[in-house]
Amino acid sequence: MNFLVMGAGALGTAFGGMLAAAGNDVTLIGRERYMKPIRERGLRISGIWGSHVVKNLNAKSELNVTDKTDVVLLTTKSFDTEYTIRALQPHIHAESVVISLQNGIGNEETIAKYVGADHTMGGMVITGFVIPNPGEVNVTVTADTTKIGALNNKITPRLRALVMEFQDAGIPSDAVDNIKAHIWAKALYSAALNPLSAIFRVEYGRLANPHSFAIIEDMIHEAFEVADAEGVKLFWTQAEEYLEYLRSTLIPQTSKHLSSMLNDIELGRKTEIDFLNGVFVALGKKHDIATPVNETIVRVIKFLEGVSLY
Repeated sequence: MNFLVMGAGALGTAFGGMLAAAGNDVTLIGRERYMKPIRERGLRISGIWGSHVVKNLNAKSELNVTDKTDVVLLTTKSFDTEYTIRALQPHIHAESVVISLQNGIGNEETIAKYVGADHTMGGMVITGFVIPNPGEVNVTVTADTTKIGALNNKITPRLRALVMEFQDAGIPSDAVDNIKAHIWAKALYSAALNPLSAIFRVEYGRLANPHSFAIIEDMIHEAFEVADAEGVKLFWTQAEEYLEYLRSTLIPQTSKHLSSMLNDIELGRKTEIDFLNGVFVALGKKHDIATPVNETIVRVIKFLEGVSLY
């Protein structure tokens, strides 16, 4: 199968590398300083998905007009979704599908606006990836299998075939009929841990401390209130149920992980806070629900985006 990975950072490079190692035709589009070593020496994958050296990757920094693809894995930052999907339109054919493997809420709707809902799928990835050096990617931690689902909530033969490709490549994956619930579940996890890890500069495990977890409790209660007002069906009926799951399962499974948001701030990059906690704030305003803790977190992260930590 032909795959195009747009925004090949740590996550996209790992997915693309595993798919290529399984014999698929894979093109990575990413920053040249990361793509050049892959072209010259291949990609080294390490960590919980095993050790691999992948040399059959087409790694480059720009799309060519002639590039066509069966499957696009969109792994850009959420704030780049609209720009990227516009650039991709000439490369999409009648049988193509675009799968968002991004953080945050709203990416699938943006993609569908340009390529159609029938050509759009959502993905939920709750696995950690880091690039120790250009040309290398380490798969560090995971709390669940990757979930892939269609926007109409139907498990079609095409969806099953795509998930089988992932599984055959050594990427633990499931086809689901409720992808929106999984995306919101990941957003709850990311909104709870990503910004606080960045603000306090600690691994996720440290956030189980009663003082930091009290902040998380307030954020999650606000998020549940706006989700209910928005009519989003979550896996948990009460915020307390999710908080117990976060404390007892998700944090221990990813306790050694440092947030990508911290890395973005350290490198002076824009973060995805508007697509995480910022979504809860926006929906709160829409439904006249106060979200003071999430709004404060958004303000702190936006301040840090413009101020070096060192």
